[in-house]
Amino acid sequence: MTTDYSQISDTARAVDVEVLPRMASYIQRISPQIAAMSADEVFVIADYGAADGVNSSELFKAVICQLHEVNPTLTIKLVYIDLADPANFETFWATSALAKLKHVEAQYIQRSFYEPFPEITSKLRIGFSSTALHWLNAKTVGPEYFQHPLCIQPNQLPDSERREFAEKWKADWRSFLHECSKSLVKGGALFFANLANLGDNRWPASPGYNNLRDICQELCEEKKLSEAELNAIFIPDYFASPHEMLRLLDEVDLRCFAVNACDPLTVPCAYFTKAQDKLDDPQERSTLAATLAQVVRAWSESSMRIGLYADNKDLIEDIYRRLRDKFYEKPDGLPYQYCLLELVKKTSEERLKFD
Repeated sequence: MTTDYSQISDTARAVDVEVLPRMASYIQRISPQIAAMSADEVFVIADYGAADGVNSSELFKAVICQLHEVNPTLTIKLVYIDLADPANFETFWATSALAKLKHVEAQYIQRSFYEPFPEITSKLRIGFSSTALHWLNAKTVGPEYFQHPLCIQPNQLPDSERREFAEKWKADWRSFLHECSKSLVKGGALFFANLANLGDNRWPASPGYNNLRDICQELCEEKKLSEAELNAIFIPDYFASPHEMLRLLDEVDLRCFAVNACDPLTVPCAYFTKAQDKLDDPQERSTLAATLAQVVRAWSESSMRIGLYADNKDLIEDIYRRLRDKFYEKPDGLPYQYCLLELVKKTSEERLKFD
């Protein structure tokens, strides 16, 4: 968790533009139920992989306003789920515009989104996640699972080697969706902006991953990084394709969900887009390189550190200095490829009709 997560990113705002109309349409469809909710009923919204809660704040504010237009006294509970230190969320919430809204309360649950959530069983009405659900569940395998002598991320691997990570992603997601089905009320909805592999090397921030892989190999050749460390440095995430997601959701035991949307989306790199016409200016080029390196560091540093020996942790500064230099030598954007999923839990009658 770094300070980069304590502000709303341009990427998050781009996702909001796509997700908000879908949420608004859903709320409009269920507005009779919302209007009929009594004073002692709570409308629960969960953010899976919320970090400190900042990135979803503008989206949630818009959703809350729409809900209160339908039912002005409706109690809304925002449930934030993440492994991060709660202090970061508490800092955000203390001055958040959301905390000032009437009939709104919040709860932070420090837990992996792969775990059960009895706190919201049969209470969840809207589940949301953005830029989080690509992380694999590290608790179900040993530390040796996330290792490779040449690559640091599953999507860098050839098909034959990547398959085992695809199977793990399926198992993890199957478990996650089962837990979501327990949390959701009938007719409740999930809105996920899943980082995805759209083919032809179009998977999120691939220049960042590939540069880190090359840097680690260079350091190993220079004897600054041992072969054992090179093997152990691995980022445990997997970017599934939209086809993989649909195929999983077609499994018999997941047909409790109606798939209302499974749409690919590419969000251009905001930093590169702003600077691409100024790259002849060394200062602009240097600023862009430093920004890109810092963005990559925000989501990769903890994984990189795990692979380093205790007496070699200081090498982390050299890794990200080299990353900055690589981005300076070859400026390359960090576009984000998504699959936007809208899933609705079927009622008993709908399951009988469609299954």
